[in-house]
Order: sequence, then C-alpha cells, then structure tokens
Amino acid sequence: MEKRWKDNLKSESFWLRSLFMVLFFIVYRIVDILVLLVAISQWFYVLLSGDANDGLRQFAKGLSLYVAQIINYLSYNSEEKPYPFSDWPKEEKKAGTTTTKRKTARKTSAKKLADAEESDA
Repeated sequence: MEKRWKDNLKSESFWLRSLFMVLFFIVYRIVDILVLLVAISQWFYVLLSGDANDGLRQFAKGLSLYVAQIINYLSYNSEEKPYPFSDWPKEEKKAGTTTTKRKTARKTSAKKLADAEESDA
C-alpha cells in the first residue's frame, strides 16, 4: 500500500489529472454564473413576451450537458476531458419528442396563466 501511494505521488499522469481537475473546477464555477445569467435573462424574456426564448433555451441545454461532462470528469466517472479537449456536448434526440410539443405545452401554460389573470380581474 505504501509503495503504491509513493508511486502515485511520483506519477506524472496523477499530477496532470489533478491540474486538469482544478482547471475544470474553475470553469465549472464560471459556467455556474453563466447559467444564472441565462436564467435571469430567460425570466425577463418570458415576463416581457410570455414565451421562452428558444435560442437561450438551447444554449442553456448545451451548458447543462457541459456541466454534466465536467462533473463526470471531476468525479472520476469519465476519463474523457470535457470541451475544449473533446467536442461540445450535443443533446441526444429522444424518440417521440418534438420541439412542437414543447412549444405547444409552453403556449398552453402561458394561455392558462393569461386566462387566470383575466378571471382575477
């Protein structure tokens, strides 16, 4: 056990991985703030227009997948380094779901909210 511990301390790959872990933790904290800014922007957009901004929504989805890549790397669930050392994560298409269904659900929710406000007035 002691020999293995000493070997790990001398291992270049251990220290290189440690350096990448520190760097990706810093990136994670920056992305965390970026997610907050996107959420606030989306909130204001919905407040003003009544519907979510698709561009912001897709960007936020990409950020969430990127955060998952970082967490998997930091927790040793993946040896693959996240972006920019690999491709930017892409959403996997699920069978049976379409963008139209999501838009309809959002519009239905917005309509219900508007109807509720009218009945309160």
